Amino acid sequence: MRLFFLLSLILLVPAPPAAAAETLRLVISDQAGMPYLTDTDKADGGLPGLAVELVQLAAQACDITLKIDRLPSLRSLQALRNGTEDAMLLLSYNPERAVYAHYPLRDGQPDGRYRLATLSYSFFVQRGSGISWDGKQLLGYDGKVGTDLGWSVVRDLAQLGIPVENAVGVETNLAKLRKGRIRVYAAQNILVDTYLKNSDDIVALSPPIATRDYFLPFNRLYAQYHPQVVHCLWQQIASQREPLYRQRARAYGL
Repeated sequence: MRLFFLLSLILLVPAPPAAAAETLRLVISDQAGMPYLTDTDKADGGLPGLAVELVQLAAQACDITLKIDRLPSLRSLQALRNGTEDAMLLLSYNPERAVYAHYPLRDGQPDGRYRLATLSYSFFVQRGSGISWDGKQLLGYDGKVGTDLGWSVVRDLAQLGIPVENAVGVETNLAKLRKGRIRVYAAQNILVDTYLKNSDDIVALSPPIATRDYFLPFNRLYAQYHPQVVHCLWQQIASQREPLYRQRARAYGL
């Protein structure tokens, strides 16, 4: 009788609730860069971009809920640094960022196996400008080069001894280039290509200034307290990237 009473009490105890899915605050630049990131405020057929789709797929596999914010690039970096965002989409590695951002590393270097994309920076000039680039120096021009505040290419230009004139936003810099306020603009190819579309008055100089991998880095404090989340997402990105990009290429006109 006593055993029956105890069993009855056990059956009446409610089961513990299922663990809530982890929520990750993900910040994304508000500048579109096709095909990896679209401007969802415009007519893109509801396609967020290949890199966004990849992280969404990885989060689903890891039982993680994404809270996505779109911010200007500089504010995105600041949010990752101060911890108001947990991770940032499509960010390249440099030592300054590694102070506050946790990247996948191998032998102390960024590990390309966990990349979201590989992207290039180039010099852009007006067609017929007479300016050229031999991979080491600009020929026919020795003035300041326009670029965007906070971009990794600023470090590349400093190493080349090229002075810069910072502004905020691709659209702003392209307008300055067209008006002759700057004669050369150093920028990420996919961002400029998104703005130029059918225009042919601005051209990229070859070869690229730099080509590097772009990752999903995490705020260092977040990574310290959520290592399983970080590991799971990076592993899923590595395993899902190529199959997803092949499968979805046609949707983005590739």
